[in-house]
Amino acid sequence: MPDAEMLMLVDPDWKPSADQPNPPREAVSGAWTVSPQGVRGRFEPNPVYRPLRPETPLDPLDAVLRGLSRTDPVSELLAPALRDALLAIAVDEQDVALVRRAPDGTPVVMVVSAYGHREQLDVPAWRDVTVEELAEALPAKGIDVLVNPASTASIRIPATVVFELAGRAEGR
Repeated sequence: MPDAEMLMLVDPDWKPSADQPNPPREAVSGAWTVSPQGVRGRFEPNPVYRPLRPETPLDPLDAVLRGLSRTDPVSELLAPALRDALLAIAVDEQDVALVRRAPDGTPVVMVVSAYGHREQLDVPAWRDVTVEELAEALPAKGIDVLVNPASTASIRIPATVVFELAGRAEGR
């Protein structure tokens, strides 16, 4: 059986040259695995990627959030981007999700969508999660999710939305 293929997302400002026809690892934002049957997996961010320009999104979810912050009509893209993302949740030394306050005072857990967002926050550790695993890590009520807290395109997502995206009823 043939191995899975990788569908890479390359920094839009990287250009091939005669000396470097293929992108270096640090120019690749991340990738999706594609099975031999053509089924695409979740986007997996590249830990060494740093965009060539500061305004370049770090991953597909970051691009959607930046569009939302500019009031672009991309809200219908938020749910699929969240479902497709491999996220990381801030955890303490016991691997329990940290609860902090969002800028509006709402209690939240902090989640990032790319490695470049992790280094902007001082937390004990990060745990990679899918949106389904994120829903499992949330209490039944009262704690929302703050995605990419240090980014200019940060967004607070109500826990009810996370539960819905994960196919989990609130409070279960």
